Amino acid sequence: MNRLFRQDRLIASNTIRATFAGWHDRVIATLMVLAALAVAHAWVADRPWRVAAWTAFGAGMLIGIGVERLVGGRLAFHAFDGLLAADALHPQTRRRYMTAWHGVGLTLLAVTTLIVRPSLLVISVPAYLAGVLIAGLTGGVRMPKRIAGTARPGWTLRAWLHRPIAGVTAATVLLLLLLPARTLGTNALMAVVGIASMLLTLTLTSVDDAVVRFMTIAGHGSRRIVVHHGKGIATFLAVSVPGCWIILGPVAAGIAAAACVGILLLLTLRILAYRLHTKRFADVLVSILAGLLALAAYSMPVALPVIALAMLWQLQRRGRTKTWLLA
Repeated sequence: MNRLFRQDRLIASNTIRATFAGWHDRVIATLMVLAALAVAHAWVADRPWRVAAWTAFGAGMLIGIGVERLVGGRLAFHAFDGLLAADALHPQTRRRYMTAWHGVGLTLLAVTTLIVRPSLLVISVPAYLAGVLIAGLTGGVRMPKRIAGTARPGWTLRAWLHRPIAGVTAATVLLLLLLPARTLGTNALMAVVGIASMLLTLTLTSVDDAVVRFMTIAGHGSRRIVVHHGKGIATFLAVSVPGCWIILGPVAAGIAAAACVGILLLLTLRILAYRLHTKRFADVLVSILAGLLALAAYSMPVALPVIALAMLWQLQRRGRTKTWLLA
């Protein structure tokens, strides 16, 4: 077996065991997974085929992009800082490593799709592969000097995505996408608006946990950190919502606004969690909190704002002790 894959599989297994050390933690996690699958099945089963297909396409592409970036990041770590640098620099070993992890991702996606709605399997799997291809083509892109301006050397796409111009660009892409999509039915069109808005805003939410922790211990409060990372989403909201209103009407504008607010909430949770915990534990914690919010949105939408505010307040209260830690 590939040594890189075996090492990362062991790390992942140990992380899961450490995160859910107690039996009650494992029971809660299992119930959360089952509840999420039940909610997804209930929602998708009642939707027309076209709406469900667009949803599966967006979810599959998003998962493919996420897995490809995660695998690429791990390979970069192994190549420069890992114990198996020689393996990580060998092209054939790298391909086997990536194939193995994408096999795991495809398997989990296929099983989830079969549980939620088996007929969507023909959509989700190709969408996953398309997401892998997109992430592979754009993963190493660097901004040209005319865009980076006087930025420091090493200015990357991740840093540029935090700038307001990135939000304007993403909103323009959304509005251009909606022009040919107007021929679709109303339900399908609203699904396109929601999925495209979420995918585009997700590209604007990249967060470097090391940067968040450094800003925290250097005295930056959570509000300032969120503002620093959320400028792209803010400009996307300011441009996309009026544009959707003009092109498709108030319902589409409301869907785009809701997607922006939801992704901004996710970004805020990630930043607050990174102020408190290591990246791995924080990502697991945010996943659990996002699952709770999704469950509340489906079963008790009236209580959703209260639950979200309670989560933010708790993380913010605990994160205050980390500010100015260098002093």
